[in-house]
Amino acid sequence: MNIFKSLGFGISMGCTVFVTVNLIGYWINGDLFLQAVMSNFPQQVFGSIIVGIACILPSYIYRTERLTFLQQSACHFFIAIATFIVVAFSLKWIPTFSIKITILLLLFSVLLFVLVWLLFYLHSQAEVKKMKKKIIEHTDISNNQ
Repeated sequence: MNIFKSLGFGISMGCTVFVTVNLIGYWINGDLFLQAVMSNFPQQVFGSIIVGIACILPSYIYRTERLTFLQQSACHFFIAIATFIVVAFSLKWIPTFSIKITILLLLFSVLLFVLVWLLFYLHSQAEVKKMKKKIIEHTDISNNQ
């Protein structure tokens, strides 16, 4: 995937998450949930886009062969989560009136990031298996001719 497709995907992901979270918040809390979002709507959307891009662009680290997979994953994770935390506190996505709630929401955010990463990882592994199977089939066909 080239950088422009990645940027587009990151923007799309950020906007999709933004709409989904606000739709669920609206269903649960009604108009009250949307008041904070609507008071600074452009900043909220821009923040979501920044987080989406910060989750996608660091995936280019996986092309760096001198790093282990664990190092690549850690780098990707910390860039994404650090960006999220900065944006989340700046835009008051995470309330700070209670340390317990703040910590709980931060842990939930980390868990969510890990879950998304795991889903992408499992998808990638399935794609690798498909490619290996096609290579083996192609090799078998070539050897039999």
